[in-house]
Amino acid sequence: MKKRLLKRKELKTFVLLVGLVVIGFSLGANQALVRDFLTNPLAQLKQAKGDSISAKQLAGMLKNKNFTFINVHTPYEGEIGGTDTFIPYDQIVANSTSLPKDKNAPIILYCKTGRMSVESVATMRKLGYTNVRHVAGGMEAWKKAGGSLLDLSTLESDVVPQAGFELPISWGDIGPRLIELGVIDVAKFKQAVKLTPEQEEILTNGSGAKIRINAANSQFVVDLLWALGLAQKSIVYEEGPMGKEYKKDAGNFASTGGWTLAVGDAMQYLNKFELITLTPEQQQLVGTIAQNVYRPCCGNSTWFPDCNHGMAALAAIELLVAAGVEEKDIYRHVLALNSFWFSDTYVYVATHFARQGIPWAAVDAKMILGKDYSSAQGAADVAKKVGPLPYKPQESGGGCGA
Repeated sequence: MKKRLLKRKELKTFVLLVGLVVIGFSLGANQALVRDFLTNPLAQLKQAKGDSISAKQLAGMLKNKNFTFINVHTPYEGEIGGTDTFIPYDQIVANSTSLPKDKNAPIILYCKTGRMSVESVATMRKLGYTNVRHVAGGMEAWKKAGGSLLDLSTLESDVVPQAGFELPISWGDIGPRLIELGVIDVAKFKQAVKLTPEQEEILTNGSGAKIRINAANSQFVVDLLWALGLAQKSIVYEEGPMGKEYKKDAGNFASTGGWTLAVGDAMQYLNKFELITLTPEQQQLVGTIAQNVYRPCCGNSTWFPDCNHGMAALAAIELLVAAGVEEKDIYRHVLALNSFWFSDTYVYVATHFARQGIPWAAVDAKMILGKDYSSAQGAADVAKKVGPLPYKPQESGGGCGA
């Protein structure tokens, strides 16, 4: 008898929903909702039982957010501000490591119209999550309620603009001096890096042109700065790990043993020449900044430049300090270099902040270059929080070899 009453109650609810949808259709309401109902009526019935929240409810909840907010719509068509991560509705199981470890944690899903998020709720229930809901009507309902969407598909151009980034320092005679000293073997360098006529001029004759980095010349920039960072006398090699606890092993790192573009052994050039004139106070500043600058290929700061990017960043810091550039601006310039050397990493970081309403131009460069965002572990943690980039495939970061 009880089973019959329950079936009748569900039937009444079902009929009521049908009636509401028909009325909505006749009034020109969301046709996508009608389509979703007709193709998956049981999912809509389940939605009526408490698996959903309205766009209006979401707006209130986002003011004091205490839940994980996931965009499950594919292909990418924008997202609601405050989103924590993106996981395509049909890839939730494969990306389950990006979900909260606590199976009772509150989670809200959304897509464009509600169909994909309904399926996602069911998938997550099968994975053992007990407190999962979705936004009824999805992004369409959110917009109709007066909400706006973020479009992160153009974010990459903010992080690594096609025009590149110019530093307020010039190459000068760095190239010719490094060649003269033997730090760079021209033949080896040309074999490793396919030079443009402009780059060959910078390397062999020097140039008063400002240092500019873009996607096309990032390898040239890192290699030339690497050689400079290796040879320049620095507080980093006196007071840092390579001058203290790892002094005996100094030749075994990717930045030293890996520099194969010199005449002879790279170690005969480490910390040997005053190519950049720095006062003791400026050397101290170099050391301070170096300790706050990490790179995503390693777990160490530039205070311990055990890879090519670390030595290249050190050289950039030294040039900028010698030129009298303000400390806060030095971090911004080094972040620009890092962003071209590890573009995918910083697009993840930019996505993380964009979802919080902070544009890339407004982020604190010193904070971003710190351990929490720019070390190998920090970058991995951010990427895990962000989830798959919804508008581009994953890419690998820069390597540590010449």
